[in-house]
Amino acid sequence: MIYANLLVDILHYFSLMGHPSTDVNYLTNLNDIIINYDTGWKWTISHPSFYHANRVFSVVLATATVFVTYLIGKIVFNRYIGLIGASFLAILPFIVIRSAWITTDSPVALFVLMVVLFSLLFIKTKKLSYFILSLLFVGIAITTKYNAGLSMAIPFITLLWVYKSSKESVKTYMWFLVPIIPIVIFLIIMPYAILDLPTFLRHVGGEIRHYKVLGQGVDDSAKAGLPHLKIQLIYFYNNIGFFNTIMVLLGILGVLFRPLFIFTLIMPILYISYMVGTKVTYHRNFIQVYPFIALLFASGFYTLYIFLDKLQKRFKPKQLPLAPLVVTIITILFLAPQAYSTLNLAKIERDARDSRIHAVNAINRLKGFKEIVIAKELRIHPQNLRVLNLPYTIKPLLQIASSKSKEGVLYILPALITSSKWREKKEQIHKMRNFIDSIKSDSIVQRIIRNDRGDKRAYVGITRLEYYSISPNILFVKNF
Repeated sequence: MIYANLLVDILHYFSLMGHPSTDVNYLTNLNDIIINYDTGWKWTISHPSFYHANRVFSVVLATATVFVTYLIGKIVFNRYIGLIGASFLAILPFIVIRSAWITTDSPVALFVLMVVLFSLLFIKTKKLSYFILSLLFVGIAITTKYNAGLSMAIPFITLLWVYKSSKESVKTYMWFLVPIIPIVIFLIIMPYAILDLPTFLRHVGGEIRHYKVLGQGVDDSAKAGLPHLKIQLIYFYNNIGFFNTIMVLLGILGVLFRPLFIFTLIMPILYISYMVGTKVTYHRNFIQVYPFIALLFASGFYTLYIFLDKLQKRFKPKQLPLAPLVVTIITILFLAPQAYSTLNLAKIERDARDSRIHAVNAINRLKGFKEIVIAKELRIHPQNLRVLNLPYTIKPLLQIASSKSKEGVLYILPALITSSKWREKKEQIHKMRNFIDSIKSDSIVQRIIRNDRGDKRAYVGITRLEYYSISPNILFVKNF
């Protein structure tokens, strides 16, 4: 995904170079792109529009995931069940929100699904090309997220599945292709795994120890096994809802009518079994399970249809078939309200802006100030500074604290400063905190607060000294 996003960034760079300087988003030179080597910060989004371009790319991949879910549902059941499964996945709020994040979790879901899709096609058609494509996507999935290595089991199980019914369709060399093709694809995409083998092994080993032994602090860790499984099941339930969960459970019966559905569910079962054996409880790691949950949801309607159809034929065989009509109505009743709710959520996500953008817009609406002084620690991007209507100066927070406030000057300050390097910067942080805490409430003109977790306190945001903080809480102060 690093290389894929780099390609997106290169294309976006060419686009920005063609924008006039009157646009909010433009570049005049490659050197205008400032990265962490230039700033000294560990992580820097140099130009916000690059971030947006990469998010669009993530959304495109997530959209493809919905389509592949439809194809799998169509192969295992029929096109109607595929459509129900794809629709359910497309309107899940958790998936909608996470699909726009620039992480490996959503893209790897697509690649794992592609492995399952081409494996199913090989089972149905016995064509070698589909088997090779499934192995190719195993390699791509592993380069995207290492724990996707579990998907290598799917082509192997596919061969066993086909061999059971058609031995002549499985050649001896195909067993050797299972490890060879994914490894070759992995090394082509990730050559540094060989060129810098010690670093590669150190990073992979570090992640294994992180997940299996160390965990991720108190809030995001659990004992491996059943305690971890319980946490993930609660996450799934909260993200899906009560009635949808009932339909998902009903969908398990779909394996009775479609044995191929058993094969389809092998991947999520393997993945969940492995991941709950670790200590880190990040639920984003389970995004790739949701397409299979969507298929279970759709399978629930298939099971319901089979039951109603048999019931009608038993008691009133001569009447018009009501099962399709009843199932269609129930499907609409399930999906329509959620689709409406998720659409509104998607609009909110689409219109969401970093708190610094809100701050700049709010500054331009304020009256009675002649000048602005902005704390350097907020790292407001030049792209945003260009639209300010008033002249501004950027100063370190401690420099602002050491001077007296001036009449007619608006001070833009972070609500709270902290650092992961507490010991090295302890004295500096204390001075900053003391300054912020000394500001009287009647001196605060406005607060720009990002409330992610429903916290009603004024100081819930954090501006890290060494990081490009996302949506820090901001204070507008007129005197101190």
